[in-house]
Amino acid sequence: MKNLIVNGMLALALAAGAAGCATTVARETQLDMKPKTAALEPQDVRRTVEKMVDSMLADQDFIAEVGGRRPVLDITGIKNRSTMHLDMASITDSIRTKLVRSRKFRFMDRTTSADDLQFMNDQALNGLTDAKKTVRAGKQSAAQMYLYGALTEMRDQTNGVTDRYFKFTLNLKDLSSGELVWTDEQEIRKEQTNNVLGF
Repeated sequence: MKNLIVNGMLALALAAGAAGCATTVARETQLDMKPKTAALEPQDVRRTVEKMVDSMLADQDFIAEVGGRRPVLDITGIKNRSTMHLDMASITDSIRTKLVRSRKFRFMDRTTSADDLQFMNDQALNGLTDAKKTVRAGKQSAAQMYLYGALTEMRDQTNGVTDRYFKFTLNLKDLSSGELVWTDEQEIRKEQTNNVLGF
């Protein structure tokens, strides 16, 4: 009876093998965590942002005081030219945060809100504020440089292997001269193999 049960289980295993068992194997190049898929993961984005900002801060040639003060930067939204849905606003925020914390730049915030205008109007019109100290419209700093960039992707699928290549590019432009004063890129290559294994 025992042999009959064992033989039955073996037959079931062989039947499953004949149908095929799908497994997914993912491999990632030069990253310290085992990937789950060939898609970009949070740690990919975090480390890429850190590397690019570190590269920018290490380049001292363009980091100089302008009129005795740190240069004023602005940053546009990083464009997503890949097939993945990513929160590019969050990536842009991470870049800005790391640069602000470096204390080497001042940053523009172009999102002047209704609250900002209300504060200015209240100071100017309520008569309770020293006129010499009131903040008036038209006095905000202007960006001297701005940072922009993009995420691109190339994808190839051959013989059950998906090869995905991502590239982050950042550029820093001097508005007064129109010159590109710094640029860098970071690459991420991910591979995923879908195997059908038999027993």
